[in-house]
Amino acid sequence: MRTLRFNRRSMLRGLLGGGAVTMGIPLLDVFLDGHGAALANGAPLPTRFATFFWGLGLTPTRWEPKTVGPNFDLPPQLAFLEGSLQKKTSVFTGFTVGLDGRPSHPHWTGMAAIMTGQCPAKDKSFDRLNSFDTVISDKIGGGTRFRSIEATPFRGAVSAYSSRGEDAFKMADDSPLALYTRLFGPGFHDPNAGDWKPDPQVLVKKSVLSAVKEQRDALWQDVGTSDRARLDQYYTAVRELEQKLDAELREPPPAEACVVPKAPVDLPRKGDVPTVTYNNKHMCELIAMALACNQTNVVNYMFTPATSEMYRPGDTPVYHAHTHEEPIDGKLGYQPISSELADISVGGFGHFLKTLEGIREGEGTLLDHALVLGYSDTGWAKIHSIDNIPMLLVGGANGRHKGGQHIKVGADPVTRVSLTAQQLVGVPVGTFGTGSMATSKPITEVMA
Repeated sequence: MRTLRFNRRSMLRGLLGGGAVTMGIPLLDVFLDGHGAALANGAPLPTRFATFFWGLGLTPTRWEPKTVGPNFDLPPQLAFLEGSLQKKTSVFTGFTVGLDGRPSHPHWTGMAAIMTGQCPAKDKSFDRLNSFDTVISDKIGGGTRFRSIEATPFRGAVSAYSSRGEDAFKMADDSPLALYTRLFGPGFHDPNAGDWKPDPQVLVKKSVLSAVKEQRDALWQDVGTSDRARLDQYYTAVRELEQKLDAELREPPPAEACVVPKAPVDLPRKGDVPTVTYNNKHMCELIAMALACNQTNVVNYMFTPATSEMYRPGDTPVYHAHTHEEPIDGKLGYQPISSELADISVGGFGHFLKTLEGIREGEGTLLDHALVLGYSDTGWAKIHSIDNIPMLLVGGANGRHKGGQHIKVGADPVTRVSLTAQQLVGVPVGTFGTGSMATSKPITEVMA
């Protein structure tokens, strides 16, 4: 048997600034048995990227525009786009998920395919593939305190659909107060205050990754593929922390649109519509200010999980139950209660967009300098369809996105939208996806 240089109690050791440093390592399989515009200084305004997810899709016949191309009509569930938002929005219909012989996992496969480009083999896992938001954050997330921010107004849904592989999903702040404390509590400095000075407590916390490089390399040679994936996730998390600390050691540039908000009040932990709506309002405002104050350039926001348990006051069944149990109204042609809850969900997306649009920045708005992907897990929740999943790109992407269009295709892979989003924010990627969903064809109609 091979003699290992490390065990589960090992520490990576090195020197930093003349002193010894140690760094813990995660529990690895190798330790287990076989069961185991421009700023004032001339710098361009940053491009921001956000994903906004809501569970259970939308109502067939109530969200897809009838007009294809520019000047598309606004059906009821896209009515929130009326006005300036419509000109900044691309609506995508007709896209689908290729299963490649794998099963479709209800409320998971559609979302996972959009974010990773692959039909997942397992439920609740991304099969060692990064979600593409992490590729974007690696490209545009530098120089901010947070490589990305994850949040949800639905309390108890603490995981975000953002991962660097398998089931290691990022944790989301699930209350306005928790998000406020993270963004504007200790470590935050108002970029417009004019009294910046480095925090001496941060100075002693700088990089240990470089100090333990030799032992990191040795450990890498000792472990297998799955452990390397786990180590990569761990080192990435440490790098993000170091990036945060590095940002706190540099004087922030002025940010014209930055106005430090007041701390919000937390409501009791409930999933009823009024509570989720209240949380959404305040969390959208906090996220918008985090972007305007250059605290982050990337956001992953989940209005509700895929199997949404949001409910109307006084109603016993939750949203997810309604989508399967509620009959279709013979006169309306759809499920009225499910459709009402879908209206509320996509209305949360509308509030997110309007909050970004309402913040002036340079010669435009915060939304002009951002790209937001709005999407869901299914086309029609009643039958768990993975065809025609609602997907929208909204925002100017600093002049790269040409909105105001409805793009309708005939069963093209959803990965075309994902590839387009990455290219619009400046990621130098030419292909995205695997198997039948591999594509090198961005949607050039929406690219300026």
